[in-house]
Amino acid sequence: MATLFKKQFTKPFPPDAKVVARAIKDKDGKSITKQFAQWTDRGGKKRQAEVTTGKDGTQRIKTEAATWTAKYRDGEGVVCEVATGCRDKQAAQAVLDELLRRAELVKANVLSPDQDRIADHAKRPLLEHINAFLDYQRRKGTHPDRVKHYETKLKETAEACKFRSLCDLSVDPLERWLSDQREGDRDLGAAVYNGYRESWLAFGNWCIGKRVSGKQTHFKGEKRLLANPFDGMARLNEQAERRRRARALTEDELNRLLDAARRRPLEHAMTIYRGANKGKLLAEISEERRAELERLGKERALIYKTAVLTGLRLNELRTLTRRDLSFGDVPFIKLSHCNEKNRQGSTLAIRSDLAAELREWTAGRDRGDRVFDVPEGLLRIMNRDLKAAGIPKKDADGCVVHVHALRHSFGTHLSLAGVAPRVAQAAMRHSNISLTMGTYTDARLLDTSEAIESLPIFRNLGVSLVKVNDLEESADLVDPSTKDSAEETQESCAETTPRKLAPTLAPTPVQTCQNESIVVHDVEDNSDDVHTKKPSETLGITGFLLVDDIGLEPTTPTMSTWCSNQLS
Repeated sequence: MATLFKKQFTKPFPPDAKVVARAIKDKDGKSITKQFAQWTDRGGKKRQAEVTTGKDGTQRIKTEAATWTAKYRDGEGVVCEVATGCRDKQAAQAVLDELLRRAELVKANVLSPDQDRIADHAKRPLLEHINAFLDYQRRKGTHPDRVKHYETKLKETAEACKFRSLCDLSVDPLERWLSDQREGDRDLGAAVYNGYRESWLAFGNWCIGKRVSGKQTHFKGEKRLLANPFDGMARLNEQAERRRRARALTEDELNRLLDAARRRPLEHAMTIYRGANKGKLLAEISEERRAELERLGKERALIYKTAVLTGLRLNELRTLTRRDLSFGDVPFIKLSHCNEKNRQGSTLAIRSDLAAELREWTAGRDRGDRVFDVPEGLLRIMNRDLKAAGIPKKDADGCVVHVHALRHSFGTHLSLAGVAPRVAQAAMRHSNISLTMGTYTDARLLDTSEAIESLPIFRNLGVSLVKVNDLEESADLVDPSTKDSAEETQESCAETTPRKLAPTLAPTPVQTCQNESIVVHDVEDNSDDVHTKKPSETLGITGFLLVDDIGLEPTTPTMSTWCSNQLS
């Protein structure tokens, strides 16, 4: 049975109200006495309300809502109470009639229950849905920075695209606005563009009831839309349009950066910036101030060193506590899942020298104390340290050095040290090895010439290229007594050596004429004398010569072709 009523609730007892007793009749017609509070409101009107006792035992007054509430049974048989928002009872009755009509459509299977609930959500302002989405992300444990990212992107775009309700959501106005931002004065980059796209995709998935917990996904959440209006929105290629490509620092640059960071706070305080002694370290400071500045410089250098040798991100450095450090036989850092980017919690190995410095730095602190006091303006401070160290902020290729570039330096120097890619991926805590080897490894610092020089293959394989004319000219200098042995050696070279080398060295099958000398007999000469053989024209390199570890065989008059043990 559907009804309309006004909800009653209690309010604090007015401070200047007087309590009076009045006799009223109940439903049965019996006379009962109740207490009423009488007072004058700010507008000068006299007010009266029934007095009741609150849960805490204090006096409160009963009051009635100004608008009507509809109570009815929906299409699934569930009793619902819906605020009509109407002060007039006839208007509230019209709202109740519409609710009853929809309930009948659901009972008749004309509408599904989801469609019925979606119709209710469509009337609510979009801002309420956005706030509910943000509350869900907070309850889920999403990082506060990520929640703030969602809030900024969604509210800014909703205002710009004039999204007032869920019915207004569409991908076309969003793409037009983002395109204008890319082409206009804002010059929006691909990464920021994708940030807006991903925010609305996440909001749309939440509206269709999609819930993600780790690797598990289900669609059992409350549905506010039948389909995600932003599903299929194109993603821009960030790699092709990277505007702030990080530059890894060399070992020399890292040493200079740490030295500048350690010295600069004290030098800055001692420097004269005006007058005849401008630029000189002549300012007088107290010993207490000197010790404070030296400690500040040491902390800043240790922050940089920890970032380079562990790959910790800025927020992970900022939230690192003493309890996260372990200085046992194998020192390590145990990151809390709530402070790590992927929310998994990881264990990072610490190099022994860094572990000794961190042990000394955190000596005497409580387990809950922060390891570093990372300032909010660390990027600005780092820029000054780079300038003091003589390190350019941006190189000729447009790559820049910033705080996150220290993590890039970590990945690059892992490759320089010969660390296996899979091990480097684990140290960087990447889910994709291409991210480790591509984005976080600066190929410009890799010494490819040294890598090629270190290849161990072919170390005992001598290679020479001898011309036919040189061999023929040297034939007259050979002792005739050595001819027979030389011929036998040459035949051995021509017949035996290619069959040994081809299966091992040849990368692809080759023709016989390319691996052995080609000899052609004169058609009119039927002699079997090997000295009557004449060389034929050959294509490229045709023969291999190898005698174990002693190099090439001595030349003989019968070797009438190009001789080489180099693969073509």
